[in-house]
Amino acid sequence: MLDAELNADEALLEQLGYKQELNRSLGLFSAFGVQFTSIAIASGIFTTLIVGFGFFGPASFWSFLVGGALQVFTVGLAVAQLVSAYPLAGGVYQITGRITGKPWLAWQTGWWLLIAHTVAVTAVAVSIAPFVAGWFDVSLNSATDTLPWALGLIVLGTIINIAGVKVAAILNNLGVVAEVVCVVSLIGVLLIVKHPTAPLSILNDSGGTVHNGNWLTPFLFAMILPAYAISSFDATGNASEETKDAARKAPMASVMANVSSYIVGVIMVALLMLAIQNVPAVMESDTPVKLILDTAIGSAFANFFEAIAILALFAALVMLQLTGIRVLWSQARDGQVPAAHWLRKVNRTQIPINATLTIFALSVVFALWSSLLSVLAAMTALAWATAYGVVVIVGMWALVRNRLPKHPWHYGIVSPVIFGLAIVWSIVLCTLLVWSDPKHVGLGMLAVIAAGAVVYRTIPSSRRGKSLDVINANT
Repeated sequence: MLDAELNADEALLEQLGYKQELNRSLGLFSAFGVQFTSIAIASGIFTTLIVGFGFFGPASFWSFLVGGALQVFTVGLAVAQLVSAYPLAGGVYQITGRITGKPWLAWQTGWWLLIAHTVAVTAVAVSIAPFVAGWFDVSLNSATDTLPWALGLIVLGTIINIAGVKVAAILNNLGVVAEVVCVVSLIGVLLIVKHPTAPLSILNDSGGTVHNGNWLTPFLFAMILPAYAISSFDATGNASEETKDAARKAPMASVMANVSSYIVGVIMVALLMLAIQNVPAVMESDTPVKLILDTAIGSAFANFFEAIAILALFAALVMLQLTGIRVLWSQARDGQVPAAHWLRKVNRTQIPINATLTIFALSVVFALWSSLLSVLAAMTALAWATAYGVVVIVGMWALVRNRLPKHPWHYGIVSPVIFGLAIVWSIVLCTLLVWSDPKHVGLGMLAVIAAGAVVYRTIPSSRRGKSLDVINANT
């Protein structure tokens, strides 16, 4: 049965124009883990819930409830269906190119996701550096203090990815366990351990963010929170050439991870809001979740939760880097990057070694450029949202025109509705992200697009777009 699955996977890959080069060793649980660990919902909320408080106070629960549903049940479902049609490393880059036949557009979407994953690696490293340093009684009081610790975490993650996909998968599975421990322990403690509980009305407390009765604007901006907490929807797609029965299990694992993360996230955010003892103190805190747990349950549990959350976030760093590596390697395999022949090489253990070292170097560059978590997180979210916005638009076009190849994962007559809602939400989310910080986020994304255009032009004209043209002619 296993050999039959592997043979079918290799046959489909050959039909799509490629030979099997990566180690196809991931099952459903590991594929689920790639996505679930990349999301890292419990540990992600530990470091990003401050965004919701900043925009809408405890009432940001409603923003998470609505925005998270729009994220998961529109964009997440749509991308999963497209991954089933094209289970290839490169994810959105491959999907966009094969549907549109526009190499430049495919390249840009791949570039955006490459940047998103690379910046996300840096953002995670920056977010956990103060906690790791604290274990050694070191306080990080500035971006300069944070930099060497963040770089050390990036180096360690790179070493794990160089060691091989099986080693990364072991850490990934540990990350899944850590996330589950975070979820179960936090929900269990907040439900079982007796502590002062705020009335349900606290979920309508904006923490002073609403002025002149205008609650809609802060509510909308707070919907950025789930965009930070639940994203990387094609992580399993990028690992699909290393997944068994990929056309079925990669999208299934993606949906399982997205939906479970959303449900868990809603419960966690609600319980944390209800455990708040002092709204003004929480609103002013740089680590509001830790403060909530300290005052409600005690510092012992808060410290335990912090340690498990940091382990899960480090596993997320490794998975985000692994995904970015596969995007770059996929583009290099198609000849669609400078030095493609060098970047597409895999070593004896079937690891794209040069792509790995390149992603590591880019992560270091972003760490040197900015150690400000708010800027890095917003840039990551916008790059993801823009790329997914493009792919759901072209996916809708292919769906309506019946241009998608046969794929086992789909939603029947509901699919066009899902894709339509995904397009609307993508536009709204991109607008909110740019509006929240036009200078750093909006202009930063324009710089990313411009840099992508320059890099694309450096690809030799004899090679630019030709691989995709050949592939499209044969499918």
